[in-house]
Amino acid sequence: PEMVVGLMAILKAGGAYLPLDPNYPRERLAFMLADAGAPVLVTQSALQDRLPAALPGAASARIVRFDADWQAIARKPATAPAVALDPSHPAYVIYTSGSTGTPKGVVVEHASLANKFLALGRDFDVGTEFRSALFISSSFDASIEQTLLPMIGGGAAVVISDDVRESPSQFWKQLDSARVTFMSCVPSYLESILQQAPDTIALKHLALGGEALTLQFKNKISRHLKVSEITNLYGPTETTIDAISCVVGDGDAGLSIPIGRPMANYRAYVLDDGLEIVPAGVTGELYIAGEGLARGYLHRAALTAERFVADPHSAAGNRMYHTGDMARWRKDGVLEFLGRADAQLKLRGLRIEPGEIEAALLRQGSVAQAVVIAREDVPGLQQLVAYVVPVGQSIAPAALREYLRASLPDYMVPAAILALDELPLTPNGKLDRRALPAPEVVPIHARRVPRTPHEEILCGLFADVLGVERVGIDDNFFELGGHSLLAIRLISRIRSSMEAEISIRSLFEAPTVEALAKRLVRGRPALSDFEVLLPIRPLGSKLPLFCVHDAGGFSWPYSKLIRHIPSEHPIYGLQARNLTQRAGRARSIDEMAEDYLRIVRKIQPAGPYNLLGWSFGGLVAHAIATQLQSMGEEVALLALLDSYPVQHASAQAEFDDDNENFSRQVAINPIMNLLDVLRREGLSTLKEHHYEAIMDTFKNNTRLMRTFAPQRFRGAMSLFVAMVSEAKPPIDIWRSYVAGEIKVHPIDCAHDNMMDPTPAEKIGAVLAGELGKQPATQTTSQRRK
Repeated sequence: PEMVVGLMAILKAGGAYLPLDPNYPRERLAFMLADAGAPVLVTQSALQDRLPAALPGAASARIVRFDADWQAIARKPATAPAVALDPSHPAYVIYTSGSTGTPKGVVVEHASLANKFLALGRDFDVGTEFRSALFISSSFDASIEQTLLPMIGGGAAVVISDDVRESPSQFWKQLDSARVTFMSCVPSYLESILQQAPDTIALKHLALGGEALTLQFKNKISRHLKVSEITNLYGPTETTIDAISCVVGDGDAGLSIPIGRPMANYRAYVLDDGLEIVPAGVTGELYIAGEGLARGYLHRAALTAERFVADPHSAAGNRMYHTGDMARWRKDGVLEFLGRADAQLKLRGLRIEPGEIEAALLRQGSVAQAVVIAREDVPGLQQLVAYVVPVGQSIAPAALREYLRASLPDYMVPAAILALDELPLTPNGKLDRRALPAPEVVPIHARRVPRTPHEEILCGLFADVLGVERVGIDDNFFELGGHSLLAIRLISRIRSSMEAEISIRSLFEAPTVEALAKRLVRGRPALSDFEVLLPIRPLGSKLPLFCVHDAGGFSWPYSKLIRHIPSEHPIYGLQARNLTQRAGRARSIDEMAEDYLRIVRKIQPAGPYNLLGWSFGGLVAHAIATQLQSMGEEVALLALLDSYPVQHASAQAEFDDDNENFSRQVAINPIMNLLDVLRREGLSTLKEHHYEAIMDTFKNNTRLMRTFAPQRFRGAMSLFVAMVSEAKPPIDIWRSYVAGEIKVHPIDCAHDNMMDPTPAEKIGAVLAGELGKQPATQTTSQRRK
């Protein structure tokens, strides 16, 4: 709510606002502050540590904190100051991705903003009953409609807090209870939460923009939501949010819905290379003119002149904006969007200039050439991929991604970085984008070839299971993309091809061909894979990360973190004792935590400790953390993957029918997928009693959850929330059990898929950042002998 107050206050005072997202990297915030030269910074005390240590330029002249300075603010006059506001004065500056390597600030004037709101006010019938859902970061111009549009007609902006937004069921519940009538977002966001929408939701207006709206998705919306009117909006930031709109009707046909006609006081042209108007049905470049154009780019006169050009089709002195988008007029007078004419990308409604990412990669020093593109190797899933040519012989993609995170927002960090010897070119010397390989982790160090028949066979099996062309004897199975299910497949193939007995545990301890070949003769029985301590990566000079199993009892899935956690940090899994010792079944989570703590302290006798738990394991990790604190030990990291304490008022009802409830839970739990693979791959050392132990472990752990009463943890906690999921408790349920900050990280996956490759990469990157803040090495007493 303070953000809304701040924006209105700045505008009423005749000023222009520059939104600063506290989740952006400090380096990017420092650039924006220095580039804009804003003389006043409006913030809150709790957010000041997110800003650069030394505020650049004029921003350090005056800091206004909504909380700490409220008494001084209250002494000011209650009326708006008398200012001579001119329509050409700036209203706001929004920074967008820049093709030259640095962000560029778009300056929008009061006249353009007023024109837009008056037009939208008529289109959406804004009045006292108009209630808008406000849930987009103010750093994106789409938030302006959500924030200020209701105010022109006496309506209300319903502020959706972060923790509510991260739970689809809670999001819809708040929209329903607050009687929201207007919602705007990108189609991909709506699609991610649409399944959880209750039947009671009824919106008067749904505005979608930033991405192509398909007829298929429009029909899906109609099946899940009661919406009186759906509007498809189009417009870059340079045209004040939106410039073209289309009310979606039942008669629309085709795969994509048109973007429509120009809004009030806008003009749209489809032009050829000579800036001449092309006939209807002919593709050309889209230009926008009219009252909604921005002033230009802050302190970037040359770039402004390049993109805001003279309008040859209207009165002298008028300008038009070169969008860089391809379009065509239909015969019925509406516009169809046909993609980009240049390299600019748009993912999930966010505009991205690949040149800015490429420039950041080149600044790193180890990169000679860089190209960034968007790929859709999986239908419906677009992702950024970077291709780099190293300066020397080797390069670390994971290190490059961490480097980018220091200066770029998350949505601009490529999902994969591939190293190439050289960039593929067409016969005329241009980049051949079609020849760029699909993302797969390919080792770029000089491979050592196999030296023995055993190594030759293992290299072939590694490559076959991982789906890569070839593998060297030094290549790490997990760093090449291997994970627990692929590990099962590899072990099965080794046993059948080489008639060798070897365990998955051995693969964790010896993940290269050279190391694993030495263990073929002395392979342990597979039962060791179920021992309480699983050394996922036992070597490293820094503090280890201890990962607690989910309700199924296994810690194998945490192997996917090997590629993303710095190699200096050992990784250990804690697995359920009753997988191997039926009499070792814990009677409570506290008892289980005490048991695991003894094992943890044998590995690491003294703190600080790093703990991670998934689902049920999050409750155990929290219990271990509180027990460590009661001993006077420090917990440096407590991270939970979609884990919540049971609300005891409803626990009994939830668990009354054990058999039915157990069957339902097992059906959706990843343990079943694991068992299916185990059976399918024919791991002969697993007998029927092993499967019984696995199922008994799961059933016992789900029962322990209802009796667990967490103690209060004195410190910060990181909570990774699965966004594509069934209804779950509100995040606030943890606030009774965590004294410090709860850092919430939304993950675009379902609860059971948090250790799939893509979610695991995002989780691993956050954990790597947290671990990177810790001391460089362990003390002598902490280092494992």
